[in-house]
Amino acid sequence: MTTSLLWFSVALMVASLLLKKDMKIAEIICGASWLIFGFYWITLIPYYYAKADYTNIVLTILLFTFCVLVAHFAARAFKSGAKNPNSKSPESVLMNDRVKLIFDLTKLIAVVCIIYMPFSLFTPLNHLIIETVTTQTVDILNFLGYNAKMVAYDTISYNGIKVSVILACTAIESIAFFTGLILAVPGTPKKKLTVFMLTVPVIYVLNLLRNIFIVAAYGDMWFGANSFEIAHHYIGKAGSGVALVILAYITMKLLPGLIDNVLGLWDLFIDEIKYILRIQK
Repeated sequence: MTTSLLWFSVALMVASLLLKKDMKIAEIICGASWLIFGFYWITLIPYYYAKADYTNIVLTILLFTFCVLVAHFAARAFKSGAKNPNSKSPESVLMNDRVKLIFDLTKLIAVVCIIYMPFSLFTPLNHLIIETVTTQTVDILNFLGYNAKMVAYDTISYNGIKVSVILACTAIESIAFFTGLILAVPGTPKKKLTVFMLTVPVIYVLNLLRNIFIVAAYGDMWFGANSFEIAHHYIGKAGSGVALVILAYITMKLLPGLIDNVLGLWDLFIDEIKYILRIQK
């Protein structure tokens, strides 16, 4: 049921993008897709609660709230009679800009899900990408002089210590996100291709280096008994975070429309809350 909600919401997102010429229909389908997308995340709360993962519960609630606000705005745009594409009034210009922003965001989420979901949901693809990353990690470790072995499609053994490679270790989430971001943000094809080549291949290579570092640090116990936790949870995640921030900065420099979209989404978020609460600007 949970997976079905996700697939259905993404299908509606794609439909809304394909029907943009008939803006009214596209707006209501877009709003419905975001509402269903928000409910998908709510269904994950029992899973996080069972794992006592309260951070993800909070993030899920915030994401659900954002999805509802996007759906609410789409419904307002659908009902608005003032939204005339030829009108120069400030209200119409703002409404048109925000409708375009919502469709850009919808394209981002649709692309991310379309790239990521097959690897997450279909076992053959899941095994393929994990096996590919595991093989490459072992090959580079051996090239560097570490006697590592691949003992299963998702397992590396080094110094008698085994490390499992899961989907998150393939960087497919970050690859999907940056690909969606590049496609959704306004920019020339040449600039988009440049940003893609400066980010996605770099993410993949940096992820391999991260995996190599974790296996070597854990196998050789560089940081004592807690080597895996220190290498994976702290150094690895911190390094990944810094790398993604740098790559995001590069993306914003080459595609300046990205920062405008981020600020526009923030303003939309705040204004929808004010509208719902009947707070005057």
